[in-house]
Formats: sequence, structure tokens, C-alpha cells
Amino acid sequence: MHNLSQRANTALSLASTVLFSMLGLVAAISFFTGYGSPSSANVQVKNIKVVQSRYGPDYFDYGRKTSEFGVIKFDLDADLSDLFNWNTKQLFVSVVAEYETKTHNKNQVVIWDKIIRNKESAKISLRNVPNKYALIDFSQKWRKQQAKLSLHWDVTPWVGTFQMGSSNASTAVFTFPLVENQSGR
Repeated sequence: MHNLSQRANTALSLASTVLFSMLGLVAAISFFTGYGSPSSANVQVKNIKVVQSRYGPDYFDYGRKTSEFGVIKFDLDADLSDLFNWNTKQLFVSVVAEYETKTHNKNQVVIWDKIIRNKESAKISLRNVPNKYALIDFSQKWRKQQAKLSLHWDVTPWVGTFQMGSSNASTAVFTFPLVENQSGR
């Protein structure tokens, strides 16, 4: 006869095997069926300007040069409810500025983001939204740089792998103007 610890070990081994088999099956089903795509997604640039300021929290460093920051206001209309299914925990949505320079072929800067936790909040309609994060280039100059805004999303499932996507149809192409003013930091 088996003692109590051997019986508990056998029961827990069986339970963990069944649990992990079920989780693997859920992950495989979600990977192969996918999460769909948004029914609508549109980003429009409303206002663009370039300001010159010092970068960073160390205001006392007078030897530091100034940088050009892009300031963008945009409109966003998106219906991301089709990305939610039985295995979707949340969506991470971001608006990304993409551009090319002579030294770097692909540059991407996240200028706004949001976490959406349920299907009811997946319909986004925002007007005149300023960029949430600093828009600065490695060269610290914009000089009539051409760029585009696009909507990106990451699906976080309850079980399985992350899946990401972007809406190429929702891109807004624009050119940065020359420096408008200087900040008195």
C-alpha cells in the first residue's frame, strides 16, 4: 500500500500535467486562430511645430547644447474591439512616429500610448491630442524631416504568446517645420 505522501504526489503530478496540457492547448488555439484586425483605425496630424530646448533634468549644465523637439497634435479614431476574444487580457495601443535619416534607415518613436483592458473601452475617439513623450532625434535636429504617424497594438493574452500588429492604412505623412521658438529653460 502507498503512504499519504506518495498518494498526494501522484494526485498533484496528474493535476499539474492536465493543467499544463490544457494551457498548451489554449495557447496553440490562440496562436493559430489569431486575434483579427481592427475594423477601423485612422490617425490624422493636426498641428506640428519644432521647439528648441535643453534635454534632460540637469538644468544647471550650461555647457550642454540645445535640442530640437517635435511637438505634434493628432486625432485618433479606432475601433479595436475586434482584437478582443475569449483569450485577450488587454491591449497595449501606441501611436508611433516613423522616419528615415541618412545614418539610420528605420527610426520609430512612441509619442502616445494607452492600455485597454476591456472590449467596451476599445473604441477610441480622441481629438487634438499632444504627444505624451518627447519626440527627439539622435542628431537633435529635425531640419524639414519627413515622417509618418501610425497606430500599433500588442495583444496580451491570458495564456500564450504576445501578438502585435500595426495599421498601415492609418498612417499620416507630414514634414517637420523649421524651429519655431526657443524655450527659456
